[in-house]
Amino acid sequence: MTDLRIRATEQRNGALVDDITFAAPDGSEVEAYLVHPDGPAAGERAHAGIVLWHWLDSKAPDGDRTQYLDEAAELAAAGAVCLLPQGRFPWSAPPTGSAADGPAVRGEVARLRAGLDLLCSRSDVDPDRLGVVGHDFGGMYATLAAADDDRIRALVVVAATPRWGDWFLVFWDIPEDRIDYLRAMRPLDPIEVVGRATQASALFQFGRQDFFIAAMTGLEFHGAAPPGSELQAYDAEHDMRLPGIQADRRAFLDRLLGLAGGRPS
Repeated sequence: MTDLRIRATEQRNGALVDDITFAAPDGSEVEAYLVHPDGPAAGERAHAGIVLWHWLDSKAPDGDRTQYLDEAAELAAAGAVCLLPQGRFPWSAPPTGSAADGPAVRGEVARLRAGLDLLCSRSDVDPDRLGVVGHDFGGMYATLAAADDDRIRALVVVAATPRWGDWFLVFWDIPEDRIDYLRAMRPLDPIEVVGRATQASALFQFGRQDFFIAAMTGLEFHGAAPPGSELQAYDAEHDMRLPGIQADRRAFLDRLLGLAGGRPS
């Protein structure tokens, strides 16, 4: 197992929530919640494994690893083990320029994939039934992970921009020529790599009232994905809190990962 340390455990809506840390490839410690079924063991490799990566909103109460706790508890009841890691870049380390930001993005993807390693190391997780879900920056990182990790079968991208510069150049003071920055970061832009995620079925969820992401941006991102990817639009803002959004995401994960007693498609 990936140097896992359990700091506390609590019950939540019929699931067990472990407050944990685990080691990232760079030696740093990742804080996360590990949410798993509460009850008798269902058998070896009985559960799907899902990493849920949160959004960034410093003013929201769930702009951190707590965002998906309730949803993860429901997924656990349906037969999944969920990992909710705390993001680092740009949550606690701001972008400063392409020379530093490129390695920082790669490091964050490595932290996400270390979470997948952790799930696969569990005897109750089926490594052939792995999914990643991400909102906002979490969706961008989930896309990069799915592009280069053949283990991922389901990818859900929620209100994510297709390029790092869409966020970094607008909301941070980066003293670098805009064109130079965009050129340097382009190989890491989610829209440039999502087409490689051919092993994963993808669902894109966007809000029609999203102040930050135009409707055409969602269409462009989805258009770069492998054939068969799904796009769903809602009368929602960037927080994507409408109940139907979670319901559609749950139906997608049920179908792809064989949750709630079904067989994976």
